[in-house]
Amino acid sequence: MDRVEVLKQAYQDELLDALRAERALERVPYPHIRALLEEVAKRERAHAEAIAEVLRRLQAPLPPTPKVEEEGWEALLHLLSEEGFDRAYYLESTFPDPDLEALFTRLGHEEKLNQEAIRKAVALLGGNL
Repeated sequence: MDRVEVLKQAYQDELLDALRAERALERVPYPHIRALLEEVAKRERAHAEAIAEVLRRLQAPLPPTPKVEEEGWEALLHLLSEEGFDRAYYLESTFPDPDLEALFTRLGHEEKLNQEAIRKAVALLGGNL
């Protein structure tokens, strides 16, 4: 897969994760847990925007916005599993472009923050969503 295709897929993944976090927090009644998920959604949207900037710089079109199928607890659990995959992918990817390498390294580290926040939210909710 070429660099643009990798970026398009990463953009869609990040946007989908933001949408999943937003969908999950719709049903969370507790402000402190909502705050955790809002931070995750905010970081995921920032990740998507950072990738979109690179795509624009490469004069590549943005892919369409993905659709979220899951709701509530299912969205939260899917988000948790995806954060682990995303983190590993970003930290293991290597590119000849130093800017892209730096971006993916930063995103990989921030995915760990997201994973920890989601794990905490899941534990605090205890299946009650």
